[in-house]
Amino acid sequence: MSKKRSGALGPVTAEPQQRGVAAVESAAAILDVLHKAQVPLGVTSIAKASGFAPARVHHYLVSLLKTGLVHKEESPVRYGLGPFAIRLGLTAVDRLEIQHFSAPFLHELSTETGEASFFSIWSPAGPVIVRWEQGMRPLTVFARLGTVMPLLRSATGQVYCAWGQGATVAEAVERALLQLPPEERAAERVACRVRTEEARHMACGTTRGSMLAEVSAVAAPVFDREGNLAGVMTVLGLLQGFDASPKGAMANAVRRVSRRLSEKLGYSIRDE
Repeated sequence: MSKKRSGALGPVTAEPQQRGVAAVESAAAILDVLHKAQVPLGVTSIAKASGFAPARVHHYLVSLLKTGLVHKEESPVRYGLGPFAIRLGLTAVDRLEIQHFSAPFLHELSTETGEASFFSIWSPAGPVIVRWEQGMRPLTVFARLGTVMPLLRSATGQVYCAWGQGATVAEAVERALLQLPPEERAAERVACRVRTEEARHMACGTTRGSMLAEVSAVAAPVFDREGNLAGVMTVLGLLQGFDASPKGAMANAVRRVSRRLSEKLGYSIRDE
């Protein structure tokens, strides 16, 4: 049962403490020791830093070795973070870095083109806007951070269809198709495939008033150090005066800036 205590504004109900898994917490403590040390350590050193008995530390290290979270060096025996732990760390860094690093590149893109731009990443709900840069030219729409972009009707969606994780994006496309009237789904599925191939061929996605009336957009992929799609950079503006051609000035600008952001994240042209 939860306990009640008195507070300045009346009775306060204390939340019952949630029970965790002690073994997981102990393993995390050992990993934290290895992370902070930044050099391989022996069992005795790990035990001293973690406050655990050496026998207990050795017990956990056996399992951590099997999972790849820890690696073992011989002669003398030392332990450090393993390849799986390093991959987890790099993934977290990538996600933080890309949102942080996209800001100056969006500013550059909007300054060069005079148009608004935004950066999106993949989420369980689909492409979500995480950065926005307002351009000099007037725009009748403003996408808030957290806005989910449609896969079927946006330039941004075309890029995710072209370079996103195959099975994940395919499932999202099918869910989007289910929102259409049954008689329209087959034709839209074919149209989506055509737009996806065009985006791959031109290295960008384009729309002209198909998502929002009077608004055009061009989007290009941003890749991480592994050559995977890390996000999408999009520039948009009013239909009149906005060149949404795949070979036009807007497309050239967004491709060029997205490539520079990709390089900042460790992507190399040699990966293509």
